[in-house]
Amino acid sequence: MIKNADRAADDFGNFIELLKIENSSQNSENLLLIGGFHGDEPEGEFILCKMIDELKDAVFNSPYNIYIIPCLNPSGKLKKTRANGNGIDLNRNYPTANFSAISINPHTGNLSAGTPASEKETLALIQWVERIRPQRILSIHSDLHVIDYDGPARELALQMAQDSGYPLVENIGYPTTGSFGTWAGIERCIPLITLETRKAERQEDFEKIYQELRKAVFNFCCLTLK
Repeated sequence: MIKNADRAADDFGNFIELLKIENSSQNSENLLLIGGFHGDEPEGEFILCKMIDELKDAVFNSPYNIYIIPCLNPSGKLKKTRANGNGIDLNRNYPTANFSAISINPHTGNLSAGTPASEKETLALIQWVERIRPQRILSIHSDLHVIDYDGPARELALQMAQDSGYPLVENIGYPTTGSFGTWAGIERCIPLITLETRKAERQEDFEKIYQELRKAVFNFCCLTLK
């Protein structure tokens, strides 16, 4: 069963949806999948929505309740920008020990990280993680074509690399101060995988990316179709 579990509004009246795919065993353990941290990276939302569409009429098993945020940054999505509508890089806005007001990125240029947890999107995700208490988290980004991880997630990352054929890296080569991975994975010890997909250059690329990553995402969720 797929249902709306919650939603939160950003500063511009856009809603961030939290969906829940309930398991059949009533197991209380949860996991969390997140897309759309950056508004110019639509691949994650496509993968998660495609997965939801595939499951809505299917019979499937998973030992987890699967929570999904298809798009964390709707204002950035509308503007097609990495930052949200306030010009803040949401993946550098978390109240971590290494927080920096500047988000450094050699590929896209530096952005503001605001002040710790200044954004409603950040606050919503913090509250949901604290409420759901996920056993593992998958955050889907795009462009770098690698798998990264934070916290006690190396074995999960190795499995995802094997399932997808994507290379596993220990870090992405530049500082990620104030990141969600640091906040949830390192500081709270939640196993967290950051999946960086290939860039979809054309519309048909989205479907190809989903197909090459479907097995990896389903296995991450311990999900099988009957």
